[in-house]
Amino acid sequence: MRRSARILLATVMLLNMTHLIFADEPAESNPLSPSDKFYHYSIWGAFVNRIFEGDLTVKEMKAQGDLGLGSYTKLIGEMVMLDGIPYMIDEQGVVTVPPDDKKLVYVNATFFDNDLSFEIPQVPNYEELRKIIKAQLPSKNYFYAFKVHGSFENMKLGGVPPQEPPFTKGLDELLPIRPIFHKDQVDGTLVGFYCPAFIGDINVEGFHFHFISDDHTFGGHALEFSAKDLHVEIDRITEYQFVVPSSPEFENVEFEKSFQYQMK
Repeated sequence: MRRSARILLATVMLLNMTHLIFADEPAESNPLSPSDKFYHYSIWGAFVNRIFEGDLTVKEMKAQGDLGLGSYTKLIGEMVMLDGIPYMIDEQGVVTVPPDDKKLVYVNATFFDNDLSFEIPQVPNYEELRKIIKAQLPSKNYFYAFKVHGSFENMKLGGVPPQEPPFTKGLDELLPIRPIFHKDQVDGTLVGFYCPAFIGDINVEGFHFHFISDDHTFGGHALEFSAKDLHVEIDRITEYQFVVPSSPEFENVEFEKSFQYQMK
């Protein structure tokens, strides 16, 4: 049986920001709902310590959210889930919808509820988008999920090189040789999450985004882009559920190396 730990954070009132579009019901008047949960499978630090096999199935993941990102077991593809449909992007950039019994090694997921939204006419790069979104967050001490739809003038995405046991390289060694995909003039959605600094090596600190095109033929881990006519939707999340794999590999790993992705 998987072991899970829940960290329940207190809810707070959203700041008064008149240029944002809020959900119909004020967030402070809503009780904590079952959907207000950040589901997290495995640990970010496991990647650098060569834990590349998981026991979470696609079917089990879909029970935890309708929006998400992650990686499939043995790093056979990046995962992005939008509107309840999980996509798998392999090392060649081919996008498929995996069967329910396909397993994952790492997942962030939630049932997305739009708490606030706004428009961005133009962004020159990924860094600028992060700055704009971060400036709108009511607090940097909570978790957030994002859907950012628009027209991307150019998009640079990363994949993951698949691995087979015995695993000899950690993610810190694999990222420099990751496959890269480029496309110009593509409409699609960035799916992402924000974690506060106190998350440590459990998850990615700051922002983490994956992308899927509207025609579901192009996707992966977002590396760089420029875009226009962006519609940003934000879901503030106040509950964090952390589940670790039930496997001999995870049970016996020493976590000798630490690693934190630097795109914040």
